[in-house]
Amino acid sequence: MKQLLLFLALVLSSVTLSADKAPNFIIIYADDLGYADTSVQMMGDDSSTKHDFIQTPGLDRLADLGARYTVAYAPTPTCTGSRMSIQHGQSSARMQYRNVFDVLSPIQRPNGYADEITIAEMLKAAGRGYITAMFGKGSGPMGRADESGYDVTDENPDEPGGNGNGHGSYWDPISKKTPFPPDNPKRLYSLRDDSLAFINEYAGKQPFYMMVSHYAPHIPFMCTDEAFERNKARWIAEGRDTKDIESPKSSVNKAITYAAMIEEMDLTVGSIIDALEAKGELDRTYIFFSSDNGGGFARWHDVNGERVRYNGPLQGGKRSMFEGGLRVPTLISGPGIEPGSECHVPIVQWDLLATFHDLSGSQAPLPENNDGGSLRDVFEEGNTGTVERAAPGIIHHYTCHYHPPISSIVIGDYKLMKHLVSGEYKLFNIQKDYAEENNLAAQMPEKVASMDSIREQYIKDVDGGQIAEVYQALYDLMDEFSRRAHETYQRDLAALQAKNPTDFDAQKAVLLKSLNETLKRNAMNKIKSELFEESDLWKEASLGNQARKIIDETWVDVVPDQSY
Repeated sequence: MKQLLLFLALVLSSVTLSADKAPNFIIIYADDLGYADTSVQMMGDDSSTKHDFIQTPGLDRLADLGARYTVAYAPTPTCTGSRMSIQHGQSSARMQYRNVFDVLSPIQRPNGYADEITIAEMLKAAGRGYITAMFGKGSGPMGRADESGYDVTDENPDEPGGNGNGHGSYWDPISKKTPFPPDNPKRLYSLRDDSLAFINEYAGKQPFYMMVSHYAPHIPFMCTDEAFERNKARWIAEGRDTKDIESPKSSVNKAITYAAMIEEMDLTVGSIIDALEAKGELDRTYIFFSSDNGGGFARWHDVNGERVRYNGPLQGGKRSMFEGGLRVPTLISGPGIEPGSECHVPIVQWDLLATFHDLSGSQAPLPENNDGGSLRDVFEEGNTGTVERAAPGIIHHYTCHYHPPISSIVIGDYKLMKHLVSGEYKLFNIQKDYAEENNLAAQMPEKVASMDSIREQYIKDVDGGQIAEVYQALYDLMDEFSRRAHETYQRDLAALQAKNPTDFDAQKAVLLKSLNETLKRNAMNKIKSELFEESDLWKEASLGNQARKIIDETWVDVVPDQSY
């Protein structure tokens, strides 16, 4: 199918564009941005949905130009699955990549994802003359963007996998680990420069699609000295706590750094709007801003005697299957979208491929296996609009071996969650109770059964993965890693024996220490997964600490064969 679409792109590229020029599309994607970590009040009647200190004037402008989507979902509560899903218009279950370090994915997809169609490839095949660009953080399983339909990228040619994460610390996170300079933390400024250069080069000449994929505000928090001092001065002027303000490890210093980092990320939004205005292309450009998952800087609150993590008004944060891990700040502007509006229709990021296909006037068929639906009706009709998706509801299937494994489905006002180990259900009316504090499962058993039947059938149809398979894949992988570690030790030891250095015993001890550190780490990963396999916990838990305690109490270093 991918080869057919690429052939169509070549054939249709000669088609003369009609007078009705195709629109431009821009995706600005944050990394771990919390629902209430901007100065945009996502819900007009809830002041807790905006931050009380962080300033994002660019996003404020974008909200005035378009709409705030109050129930907008990332595909997963961690980054990799979301970045795969948004590119290909499929749920993480259908993509068979559901979380960072998905151990089942290589078994289900031994040939990788080269045959899957990206948004860029879809638009290249549309016959409308699109030029495409991607700047910033990529998605490892997808590979290089310049081999996935993107004409212009900022990828390092020496990096075989394209742009990795590197947490925004390195230009080449795989090979040389060259750090970014202090005036370009997390690539914030080079991303802005590359984006503006692309707009200035192509806007008005031909339709374009650009994805600006930030490394911020993922840890480690970084900002320029100027941004920190500017935000520190405002922090002090507002009479906030200044204890240990100069210590990078203090909570105050981290809060200021975090705010400064988001403020600098936001500069790209305002600059893009300015560049489009200057080119006369703002009114024909759809700008989509969101995050790959919920925030990692959520706060803790006491709720009925229980310590619960909250992301603004939403329970949970990054890695959580509650709303705080999945519902993300989302702003969209463009033709037909009412300026300054607020929309409560649930949408999900895998809707974008189908949306761009529709709005571009593509002359090629929609790629197969698409889960999303066009948002055109929602753009034009707001809260009375509907989304017709190929998949029933919005399904998040988080078969994670190192967090509580939960599968959920959103249909209408309701969200059903199933714990994949215990089988327990939670049902929430997420329009009225978006903090998810009132579990309705016991009161509405018929709705639970109906929604779960739809969810389960979908997971079966797409081979979304069963949790028992995931745990077994993890155990097998750790055993394989340990086997390779033994082989590496024996090989290196043989090479050392051949050299017979004067400090042979000392160098052998180093090799043996490295072997045992690897074996111990693999064993701890297995123990942690075993704990989750026996756990009914719903929220982020310190099972890693429990696993570490068990391994520390039981571990005995391995002493390999002394035949050398």
